[in-house]
Amino acid sequence: MILITGATGKVGREAVRQLLGLGHGVRALSRRPETAGLPGGADVVAGSPADPASLDDAFTGVSAVLAVLVGDVPAEAANIARAARRAGTGRIVLLSSASVRHPLPHGIADEHRAAEEAVLRSGAAWTFLRPGPFHANTSWWSRTVRERGAVRCWIGNNPGAPVDEYDIASAAVAALTQDGHEGRSYLLTGPQTLTSREQARILGDVLGRTLDFSVAPADEVVDVFAGITGDRTAAVTNVAALRSPEVPWAKPTTAVRDLTGREPRPYRRWAAENAALFAPDRAEGSAE
Repeated sequence: MILITGATGKVGREAVRQLLGLGHGVRALSRRPETAGLPGGADVVAGSPADPASLDDAFTGVSAVLAVLVGDVPAEAANIARAARRAGTGRIVLLSSASVRHPLPHGIADEHRAAEEAVLRSGAAWTFLRPGPFHANTSWWSRTVRERGAVRCWIGNNPGAPVDEYDIASAAVAALTQDGHEGRSYLLTGPQTLTSREQARILGDVLGRTLDFSVAPADEVVDVFAGITGDRTAAVTNVAALRSPEVPWAKPTTAVRDLTGREPRPYRRWAAENAALFAPDRAEGSAE
């Protein structure tokens, strides 16, 4: 049995689907199983990495786990590691972040380094998947594209190689089910180096629209992040890191191909598959 946490998110849901398609037994952890909407065949159980008491039952009979963490990442990773150790789970694949390779200190990197360290202490065989920005991050543009035909970018306009969530899930499936990935870390990117402006141009091509492009001032983005988290110091360092030309995902890597045996999906494919998010007549509030 393979356990997936964060099973209703983009990566977790796709990993569940792919594992079931390959004939593996899958247990999916969800805070609200009754509304999870996961594929038939998955054993959907109530729980969360943030709730240690919910994990012992979830880990019963589990040989491998994909840990997708969405809250207090270090604490959730420690809870997963302890539950895996108690259950004798032999393999942990952690969805970490390429930020751990960033030369600038910032909160996102610190959180994911701490999560990796917790998994290392579990005693289980481990694999760290370290994706850069997701293709789906551009869904943040959906409202301004729908309403004004404009992209307002928060992360700056430096080159990077964003990765598709489908490819992250495929990489996770390989690490969960194949030998040879234990004790290894993979920096996951897409196949192309693109600026945000170039992504906006591709999206406009797909939509048949010319989209205006602008970059939000860093101070504005810091205010937004600080308003969400309440931590202005972390917001300052995170924004500086995201806008740095030294991001670890600046150039494509071979990691997706090394894990899956195929090339990663380009951004244009994501844009085509998700064009409805940006349609002018889409109902308010339905894009996210």
